[in-house]
Amino acid sequence: MKECLSDIIIQIDGTEMKDWNGKDIQIARSKGGVIVVSNPLDNLISTGINPWPTPEILQKLYQSRQVRAFEGEQLELAKAGIGYYCDLQSLHSEDAITWSVFGTVSHSSEEIRKRWTDTFLSLSNLPDILSRGADIFLWRRIPHPDTLVSGGPEIDFGIITENALILGEAKWQSNVASSQGKNKNKDQIMLRGEFLLKYARRIFPKLSHHIVIGVGLSKESFRSTVPDGVLFRSVAWEAVCGLNSHPLSDEVQRYFQWKKEHTKF
Repeated sequence: MKECLSDIIIQIDGTEMKDWNGKDIQIARSKGGVIVVSNPLDNLISTGINPWPTPEILQKLYQSRQVRAFEGEQLELAKAGIGYYCDLQSLHSEDAITWSVFGTVSHSSEEIRKRWTDTFLSLSNLPDILSRGADIFLWRRIPHPDTLVSGGPEIDFGIITENALILGEAKWQSNVASSQGKNKNKDQIMLRGEFLLKYARRIFPKLSHHIVIGVGLSKESFRSTVPDGVLFRSVAWEAVCGLNSHPLSDEVQRYFQWKKEHTKF
């Protein structure tokens, strides 16, 4: 039977709350009232993922400068899980939902990845993109399109298919960062588009389509700043999380509703 979020009693009482599956988890609150889980793994879908946590998650478990947002007992609670505070603990974390949606499907079989990619491409109005051989990756850095140095833009999620390279930018509450690039006159979307225009055709000569996709709380979270020759699309998290082709579709939908309900707007 399909379980709905309304079937789960969502409670926040002191230092505990229930997660999207009704499990009791320990939490803390920042001075601004943002809820964070004490253990970052409690903020992520992990059903069927083995081994856990994955290398993608491990690279995100760095200590956050946002620890300054906590004090006293709340600071101790925020550090209780792994001994320090990291950004994945925040219910506002865009990386947490990026993993829980794109990361989980990336660890599925080729057949499931293809089926999900088909529906994601349809949602993104990309009828010419073939989903066969879809490879989905998270948090890889590309050479900087202005300087070609290492440590360039971090791609929140990417999809490589038989005929396309898609670079994705994920947001929850934060805005697209501007003042980017060598001369601080570009934004995140533009940098990704420029890399695709300048180098993707040489690196991937068999891929005829180059796309930047933004995923945010609404489709209006982004505006296109990509150069001519690169496609841009914007989709809402609610629609992406509503794709029934996801191998954990019921849980993903509960997770989205839980996250949105406890986000401090």
